[in-house]
Amino acid sequence: MSTTASSRTGTNLTRRTMLKASCAAGAGVVATQLGQAQAQPAPTPAGHAVFQHGVASGDPYPRSVILWTRATTTPNDAPGAGAGVATPLAWQLSRDPEFRHIVASGQALAQPESDGCIKVEAQGLEPHTSYYYRFTVTGGAYAGQTSPTGRTQTAPSPGAKVDSYRIALLSCSNWEAGFFQPYRDLATRGDIDIALHVGDYIYEYPTGEYAAKGGRVIRQHHPLHEIVTLSDYRARYGQYRTDPDLQAAHAACPWVVTWDDHEIANDAWDTGAENHDPATEGDYLSRRDAAMQAYLEWLPIRALPFANGGRIYRTLGFGELFELNMLDLRSYRSEYVEKAAADNPDRTMLGSEQYSWLAGKLTSGNTTWQLVGNSVMISPILLPPLDPAIARGITELTGLARDGYPYTTDTWDGFTAERWRLLNLLKSNNINNVCFLTGDIHTSWAGELPLVPARYTPGDYAAVEFVGPSITSANIDEMYNLPDNSPLAAAAAMALTGVNRHLKYCDLDHHGYCVLEIAPEYIHCDWLFTHNKDIPDSSMYVAKSMRTTKGHGIFPVNFALDPAGHSPA
Repeated sequence: MSTTASSRTGTNLTRRTMLKASCAAGAGVVATQLGQAQAQPAPTPAGHAVFQHGVASGDPYPRSVILWTRATTTPNDAPGAGAGVATPLAWQLSRDPEFRHIVASGQALAQPESDGCIKVEAQGLEPHTSYYYRFTVTGGAYAGQTSPTGRTQTAPSPGAKVDSYRIALLSCSNWEAGFFQPYRDLATRGDIDIALHVGDYIYEYPTGEYAAKGGRVIRQHHPLHEIVTLSDYRARYGQYRTDPDLQAAHAACPWVVTWDDHEIANDAWDTGAENHDPATEGDYLSRRDAAMQAYLEWLPIRALPFANGGRIYRTLGFGELFELNMLDLRSYRSEYVEKAAADNPDRTMLGSEQYSWLAGKLTSGNTTWQLVGNSVMISPILLPPLDPAIARGITELTGLARDGYPYTTDTWDGFTAERWRLLNLLKSNNINNVCFLTGDIHTSWAGELPLVPARYTPGDYAAVEFVGPSITSANIDEMYNLPDNSPLAAAAAMALTGVNRHLKYCDLDHHGYCVLEIAPEYIHCDWLFTHNKDIPDSSMYVAKSMRTTKGHGIFPVNFALDPAGHSPA
């Protein structure tokens, strides 16, 4: 989210069959192991724990999945310290959490060059199947140490019928602003097929610069200074991955991720960032490359560094039900601007190659749904929406963007021409199955995407969007030091949806995450909020439930998804 210096204070299984067969034995085992083993890692006789940062899996294909861990190879081998030694590991993948039926295994070498992080691709697997995995040290002083157990799942085969799929939508987890209850809730539900993290997995700020309400630091960042170097970014990832709730969430299911700005620096664009000063922090592209290297080391993602011709925008398929198109909205975008410059047709969010890739995917896909992992909000938020034809004179006189004054131009509201081009492509091709899944803005929204916001009428839209809240990062009540559940925040939300009629839901002052069920007939979204993010064991509750069906927009429903895996519908 945009911030400024002044505001920074074996068997093929359906999901339900799998849940009945394995969640009680598997997810419960994993959550218990993570809660115990990762909060207090089991030491060797020498008193050193190798697997201090848990395990993870990600980017599932029908026949393979990425497995991850980090080996802390010596007592001095802190993330980013460069004090590790090459250490051999073995990995195993099993159909059961007791590892009686191992179906894949292999060797890996934890090396200082990758900060001790290991990513392997377990191949030759069965589609749409649940597995368990672990790592073991096979040489050196700590041979025999075994990691916690993780649970993962392969994707359905192309064209396979899938009754439904559950996605956890996550973003914006600031260590200093609170605890990570949404990660714990995700891990203990037992019904999540994949976790979708759409950015701001870490924050780059120094301690105290972007903290909780009233400037309070709930828990202190490490390192204390703003992170700039490869060592700094590695250390910050390492700190976040000591959180037991985050470890449990990674171990509970495969993750699909993309970055936003705070994995690098606030309000980043292709060649710079608002929160980067070349005079004191050096070359921006060197900083960006260091941040990206650490990200690719610490997250279970299929990607190569940019220096090696890599990219992170990509598509994952899940049977005939949906494709998930993950965007990169920072690496190619034009520089941050305000007001009327947002309309400049030369401005780009995606870059030409990524735009062509996405346009091709959305117009040629043959799945029931096309989902877009989208790090910044694409629904217009305007104060108020203006009709371009009527408001042309006002626009010329005042410098307002043609559709109205944007809430922020760090989102797609700063790239109106490219947004219109993309939505018009969908509308003109009668494509009605696109749903954007978004984070970044630290608040909760649901919207139908019109070509011209001021001319919106119900049913006249090109796509829909569900936006999840931040896990902990500051929203309206914290930015303005308002009391919890402030009537001012509620009034602001009502005003925004009142003038932006395409917006069907808005909440400005709660934290949590979303759980979505993707089914052939609908996409259902639950917003789950944390009662108090300052208290580690605070509970969560379902605050809002909404659905979309093709051609019928977004509408509220009076029931939430059953965490046991059965939709009430």
